[in-house]
Amino acid sequence: MNEKTNGNSYNAPCDYRVEISGWGADNNFFVERTDLQWTAAGEKDVQLHHSLPEGSMVFVRLLAPASSMGSVPMTYRVRRVLPMDSVGCFQMSLVQMHPRSRESFTERSASNDAEDSQKVCDATNSEADLQLEEILQ
Repeated sequence: MNEKTNGNSYNAPCDYRVEISGWGADNNFFVERTDLQWTAAGEKDVQLHHSLPEGSMVFVRLLAPASSMGSVPMTYRVRRVLPMDSVGCFQMSLVQMHPRSRESFTERSASNDAEDSQKVCDATNSEADLQLEEILQ
């Protein structure tokens, strides 16, 4: 795989040197440098030595040697994983994840407020909710 950043914009089909991090299939955190292949059809593929299950979330950071500032990692979901090749790499297709907008969160909260006001809160539900909040923090 070649790095073809000379004269190309970052949204043109090409290969880009990236750093990918996340949790592998063995539940261990990893960081690996590889090439991201961005096809004309908009597919984004990478080859990693780490095994990842489909649906995993990874962080992809562009490695731009000419830039003195580091780039911000973007979140991707592993869409497809091919079996390991003869070199020990897994070919994966990635799809960029986008954060929910504040409007969608507000709309969801507003609709839930009406439902929540009709529910009766008991001690066991409150205790379970607090335990879930502690886990997510």
